[in-house]
Amino acid sequence: MSPLTHENRIISPYNPRTKPTRPFAGFAAPTSNTTFAPNQFFDACLPYCSRGVVRLVAYLIRKTLGWCDTHGNPQEEQISVSYRELIIKAGISRDMIRQTLDEAVAGHFIECVREGRANAIGEAGQSASYQLRWDASPEYRKKPADFQGFFEGEGNRTDVPNQFFDIVIPNEPLSVIKVVGAVIRFSIGFQAKHGRRRQQVALSYKEIERYTRIGSPMDLSKALRTALEKNYLVRLEPGVFSHRRDERKPAIYALRWADDWHGQKNVAAPEASEIRSSHGQKIEAVFKRNQKMKLTNNRLLPWRRPRNS
Repeated sequence: MSPLTHENRIISPYNPRTKPTRPFAGFAAPTSNTTFAPNQFFDACLPYCSRGVVRLVAYLIRKTLGWCDTHGNPQEEQISVSYRELIIKAGISRDMIRQTLDEAVAGHFIECVREGRANAIGEAGQSASYQLRWDASPEYRKKPADFQGFFEGEGNRTDVPNQFFDIVIPNEPLSVIKVVGAVIRFSIGFQAKHGRRRQQVALSYKEIERYTRIGSPMDLSKALRTALEKNYLVRLEPGVFSHRRDERKPAIYALRWADDWHGQKNVAAPEASEIRSSHGQKIEAVFKRNQKMKLTNNRLLPWRRPRNS
């Protein structure tokens, strides 16, 4: 891949990041102002990737899927984003942008659709362009070794509050992003076997530790403390430490919702199951349209849920 110049661009629709001007009051109910994000961002990217890759991929997801028209298509197909925008709004340092792009491409999270070219005598330079990578396979892949792009078919996506992408990811350390993301994934990211998607869930310290793959108990403890102090999470039940096994009790955490919104009843994580959403013929038509576009211009667009953010 050709080296990128200072003016190289990353392609995707864009929505400005919201800088918090006052203490975070909790996530807005996931009924509006959300991004219909692939669950694989939480399963395949967040636990395994560097902070730069997590921020880059999240930024492209937010811009690509966060603003759609009433037919589920992006309001703008492509928007150029400068290095400066990645630094200021995505939270990626200039020195790490090149490495971050390479890692995201190698991990099959994004793909280069046009390589960059520096200015030369008698020839103008060309900006490099990237987009999210999509996988048309019917298999949902979440292991890094198997991941070939975000699942394009029906289901396996979640309406995630925009505040997670606009406030938490660009501003917080990776450990804090991971613990908040874990709670999001196991609450609104899952659906009960015989019900709608739940809005709140209880997760123990150990469950968060296993999912986030944070190796240091001290780092996880600090991340949880920060998430609690900044109102990203709430502790539903305190933990009990004892030398007797029968007296031990894990602390239970959940998302902090604004205005004490609770959604559905809490459901323990082990009882959850991934259920594909069902939207009937509309999804079928959009998927067929995407397949036709792939044949004509070798670009495969993802299905997007109708929404206005």
